[in-house]
Amino acid sequence: MRIFIAKHQKTGLKITFKYDLNGILRQLEFDGPWTAGKIEKVSANVTSTTDAMLSRMKTHDLTSGWIFAECTDVSFDAFYRKYPRKVGPKELTEKAWNKLPEADKLEAILFIDELVNLKSDGTAYPYPATYLNKKYWR
Repeated sequence: MRIFIAKHQKTGLKITFKYDLNGILRQLEFDGPWTAGKIEKVSANVTSTTDAMLSRMKTHDLTSGWIFAECTDVSFDAFYRKYPRKVGPKELTEKAWNKLPEADKLEAILFIDELVNLKSDGTAYPYPATYLNKKYWR
């Protein structure tokens, strides 16, 4: 399964797109304070295949406020491998991970690169369990 996430920078609205192995959209999840009108407007522009999604990501207008990313491995191991500071009990981190909904797991992994950029000034990284529990990506 291939998973893509779209997040609006100003409103925090999120859409998770899940495509099967044949590249067909199978699940669409809306997270945040969506209204029926907003869902209807966005649904009219949803891409039904992974090829169409990848094409849209390449030609995406950044001034729209939406950020698109792909995250295919949404496992705890993928998160833990990518997180730069592996301190504290791993079991507590995994427990915090298991409490998160899928959309937050995606965002947690995708935000790590931005966290690394933010911490390039020498300030300390949060413990991975703290990062997850306090939802630093929001």
